[in-house]
Amino acid sequence: MSSRSVWISRRHLTRSRLVLAFLAVCAILLGAFPAVTAKAVPGGGERADGRSSKGRGVLVSAERLYTLPTVEEVSAGLEKQDFGTGQVRYGVDGYRLVYRTVDVQGRVTTASGLLTLPHDRPGALTPVTYGHGSELLRSDAPSTDPQGFDGTAALGYAAAGFATLAPDYLGMGKGPGSHPYLHVRSGTDTTLDMLRAAEDFLPGENRSLRGKVLATGFSQGAGVALGLGRALQAGEGGRFQLGAVAAVSGAYDLRRAQIPAMLDGKVAAKAATVSSAYTLASFNRLHEVYDKPDEVFRPPYASKIDELTDGTHSYEELAQGTPETLEELLTPHGLGLLREPEGPMAEALEDTDNACTGWRPRASTRLYFAGGDEQSATTNTASCVRSLEGQGAKVEVHDLAGEVAGPSVHFASQIAAQPHITEWFSAASRR
Repeated sequence: MSSRSVWISRRHLTRSRLVLAFLAVCAILLGAFPAVTAKAVPGGGERADGRSSKGRGVLVSAERLYTLPTVEEVSAGLEKQDFGTGQVRYGVDGYRLVYRTVDVQGRVTTASGLLTLPHDRPGALTPVTYGHGSELLRSDAPSTDPQGFDGTAALGYAAAGFATLAPDYLGMGKGPGSHPYLHVRSGTDTTLDMLRAAEDFLPGENRSLRGKVLATGFSQGAGVALGLGRALQAGEGGRFQLGAVAAVSGAYDLRRAQIPAMLDGKVAAKAATVSSAYTLASFNRLHEVYDKPDEVFRPPYASKIDELTDGTHSYEELAQGTPETLEELLTPHGLGLLREPEGPMAEALEDTDNACTGWRPRASTRLYFAGGDEQSATTNTASCVRSLEGQGAKVEVHDLAGEVAGPSVHFASQIAAQPHITEWFSAASRR
């Protein structure tokens, strides 16, 4: 339920031609990138320094997914997803990295992510980390769907000259297990470890990463960007340090902003319903929020939600398998968990509502949102600003409502924000 809530991907909806009154998004045509057979590239396997294969950030494998050698081809790919092309300077190469990380219990596991690099630009590159928006079907992650909305966002940053890292998160892409939806710390860990894996991989491509990291993210990934910023500032990145943070349309405060907005009808009803189904089921896997699904979900939905949110089904399927309103989906007890969370539910919310709390960014920080967002209540940004400024931080806030176009304000906010972020990051990388 937040940016981190269930953001129903516009590609998901258009693919099945499922039209919801609240999100009649434009059709997105696939095939933006020329077909390139994935193949292994040098750099996978053990580190040259002999570090154990169980070490975090160790590169397991790397595959080239595509090559777009010209700015014209890159621009065509961006236009397919309605992104601007004014800052395209390079062609782009896309790779999937698989690397070692840790799960939410600290156990060794693997994750995957999309690495996009400016084509034929050797030498040291400034890293941009991009936290993607919510996905349900594991194959819709950036490295397994590089033509999708978030994979294309990564393409845009690379085309401007950055080494762009878009982790798939735990349980998404090629990673095993289930996805801990909205879990800020695990999104942070997979991003930190992807930086380490990319550092291993890039020398084989005659490139390297500079030490200042520019962190950004959209929707669910907005919280991940801030979580990464906190970790880098705390020294968890080793030589990598925080250069700047730009977060877009996040739901940083489920308990006090997003959930109340959903219950009060300030978030589109269907979005709130699908979001609650995904969130409660995911929370239950980590925190045992309920003993049986029928405690929180009404029939006939109680028998479907666990399966529909297991990573093998799309948002279209979840939308089709849920009713139009929260009252139709949730039992009185389920609604009570949202209205007055306590016990395991309150603990689960602590995992999602901590991106803006407990730290003061020393690096430049910007928050972008768009008034009228149908999925992420704008009170989320206000809550984050209060928290960060309350700890002495200086935060720039930008309302993009006057720049958004298209029926989905939420997705249009990332499209509108990206040129501003790219320009700002470009200036920061030159300092």
